[in-house]
Amino acid sequence: MSAFSQALPQRKLTLAPNLLKGPRGFLFAVLMFAGLLIGMSWWQGPGLIRDLQISANPAYPDAVKTIDGECSTRRGLTDCDARLVYSVNGQRYDNHVSMAFIDFHSGDYMVEVVISGDKPELATLSLGLDMLWNRLAVFGVFALVFIAGIAAMVYGALGAQRGNGQLQLPGRLTLVPVELTNVQEKGKTAFVTYAEKLEKGRSRRTANTEFAAGEVPLMAALADGSVVGVAAKHEVGGLPVLLDSQMQRITDLSPAERQSLLDSLPRPSQSQVDVASGRAPKKLHWKRGLATFFGIILLAVAAVGAYWVYYVTSSETQFDSIGMEINAMLPEPLNRWGCDQLQARFGDDRAPWGCVAADFTSWK
Repeated sequence: MSAFSQALPQRKLTLAPNLLKGPRGFLFAVLMFAGLLIGMSWWQGPGLIRDLQISANPAYPDAVKTIDGECSTRRGLTDCDARLVYSVNGQRYDNHVSMAFIDFHSGDYMVEVVISGDKPELATLSLGLDMLWNRLAVFGVFALVFIAGIAAMVYGALGAQRGNGQLQLPGRLTLVPVELTNVQEKGKTAFVTYAEKLEKGRSRRTANTEFAAGEVPLMAALADGSVVGVAAKHEVGGLPVLLDSQMQRITDLSPAERQSLLDSLPRPSQSQVDVASGRAPKKLHWKRGLATFFGIILLAVAAVGAYWVYYVTSSETQFDSIGMEINAMLPEPLNRWGCDQLQARFGDDRAPWGCVAADFTSWK
């Protein structure tokens, strides 16, 4: 990259303040993820804590007067709400339960009221205990996604703040190539995400910057025909700063120095700039799209098959909701083999969905 061997003036230079930006929509994203996490915890947290307590010492009430509820499924996520009225030792209880889990079951659920032997005021459905680990997994996955979203936003914002602090003092600058990974234009401003071009095997760090009206990133063409952004890296290290096409972001260059540096850089054509910044339409090769499509299908089939084998041969319960659904929808030979494996392990207990006879209890 001979173009970048052209050194900036051998003196300490100053960059304009606050050029590095945090993730776009930082405040909105943090509030959204936090709201979703709080809402998920408020919706499912108390029920999970209740059912964990009940599972430690489950019991059945003396009499059940009402089980009034329903379950609805949306793309595999099932949520159930029910009102339970029961009595224990002459004491009447009226509770509401709510739960959510992953299930592809169609039809009605057969349920019973289960209470805590230690605290009879705690009640749930047998379905909730059967799906307890499923529910914990669903809650855990959603919670991790929301927490990871908050962490990513905070990490990006703190990184930009720390980087701007490092760039406040004058220092020697070096021109480095960067790759524009995303350009979002809104009105007359452009929000640009870019990454350092490093040797293979080294992880790339990304940064964000914003260009005001009339500003565009400084681009250069390399000897191999590729087009890159031109950034300035401070001697203290940290993230490089993507420069503007007039090098105004380096505040103490003279007009002659700016022009000399700009003349030394091989400038790409406008079409090359459009491709590098993501403005030009990309041609999609139908073979690559087809291979990706079938690759995803094959991975999904392999994952489903692996889970089914685990379910029929190694799971701790025959009432695993995902395993039951997979086993039930398989062709008869595979379903029969799976049911044989389950019956060999759980033959003394009730049969699960997909292996149950017409009485909904015994093995078919």
